[in-house]
Amino acid sequence: MRFHSDKFSGALVSQTTKFVGAFERFYDNLIFMIVPQIAINIFACALLWTKAPVVSMILFALITTYSLGAYFFFSKTSRLNEIWAKTRSRQSGRLADSVSNVLSVKSHGRENYEKKLFATVSRSVFNSGMNTMSVFIGRNIALSTVSVLINGVLLVSVIVGGIKFELSVGTMLLIISYGQQIIDNLWNVNNILRELNRNFGDAYEMVKILDTPNNVVDKPHARAIAPADGGKRLLGEINFNNITFQHNGARRAIFKGFNLHIRSGERVGLVGVSGSGKTTLTKLLLRFADVSSGMILIDGQNISDVTQNSLRENIAYVPQESELFHRTLRQNIGYGKPNASEKEIITAAKLANAWEFIENLPHGLDTLTGERGVKLSGGQRQRVIIARAILKNAPILVLDEATSALDSESEKLIQDALRTLMHDRTSLVIAHRLSTVCELDRIVVLKEGKIVEEGSHNELIIRRGEYHKLWSRQTGKIIED
Repeated sequence: MRFHSDKFSGALVSQTTKFVGAFERFYDNLIFMIVPQIAINIFACALLWTKAPVVSMILFALITTYSLGAYFFFSKTSRLNEIWAKTRSRQSGRLADSVSNVLSVKSHGRENYEKKLFATVSRSVFNSGMNTMSVFIGRNIALSTVSVLINGVLLVSVIVGGIKFELSVGTMLLIISYGQQIIDNLWNVNNILRELNRNFGDAYEMVKILDTPNNVVDKPHARAIAPADGGKRLLGEINFNNITFQHNGARRAIFKGFNLHIRSGERVGLVGVSGSGKTTLTKLLLRFADVSSGMILIDGQNISDVTQNSLRENIAYVPQESELFHRTLRQNIGYGKPNASEKEIITAAKLANAWEFIENLPHGLDTLTGERGVKLSGGQRQRVIIARAILKNAPILVLDEATSALDSESEKLIQDALRTLMHDRTSLVIAHRLSTVCELDRIVVLKEGKIVEEGSHNELIIRRGEYHKLWSRQTGKIIED
């Protein structure tokens, strides 16, 4: 997840497309050009050896010299092609970033600003392309000169050989014919190397990505997470045991010796000001990142010892930003349970208060949502995501600002659905709207990665501590000193 947060999605798509294209072109060149030309040159020299061994040796020496010169230029232009490919990927990423945020561009009247940004990166593409082209032109001039010299040497060899060794006319024609064929092949080598340069340049960025080590990996003998009592379903008991976590490059740890125990079936709310570590805690639970030290246990099992897939299959996660695929509503809701029936999908949509708007759409569940769900309102997207979580029916539920995009009326209806969803299910609920968590079993107040308060809503209000301050700010009450 850290890798994806640091990358342009458009650049990744561009790099992937270029890598696949480069791979295909490389094998086309290898099979249809490189191998045949190597074979032709070898057999031509071998045949000439039977008729004129001296000429054959001279041609072989010239071929070797030409190939070494071509390889020298190949190495020199490889780095330039990598730079050119990198700037083109950056150009694609910049364009995708502008297009995907077109609403912000339009609403702020920043079209010209985006044009200037794109023009700047396009200029770097042009400049790197021109640098590469100038080196190619210089290489062509040098190798063309070598080709002319080879032609001259071949012609002199035929004349001298004909006079000194009394070669027959047929043999001289054979030498000239095969020699010219070899020279033509050598010139094609120039074009082949140029294409290979571009192939390797296009593939370079994706090769680097493929070689990037994963920060979160399953252990060699990781097993699927399983209920501790041998049952069919996890109990959902969660224990953050003395965990420490620090982002790479961060000056201080977000959590240091953090402990939190959540009983099976308990509904726990996490509240606190922005940056207190609420969302980070849920990401650690889902193993989007690994703790630096300590353990996170589910039903007594260290989540670092189990497979990531089995862990996440048992957690229904509703993120703060509702992201939908450019697919049908049916596919989006059923994403967590691919074999779900029509009835199950409709039931989940009704529980999430999404069926009301879905059944009024022209194509119902078969309606395409658009890229990232752009055809739906924010509240509609969030209800679709909640319907997906309801349908998944996992023993652990994680809600990260699940009602943030809803109006007051929809929020009330969704909260009714969430009460049903959270019944007998371990639930971890993050909310800035404290009305979302006030009915939960326990509320944990975080501040700078530490628990400063915990208890029920009424208990925390009576204490008049950090939670009381947050509640008073939201409800508009004056805090007494």
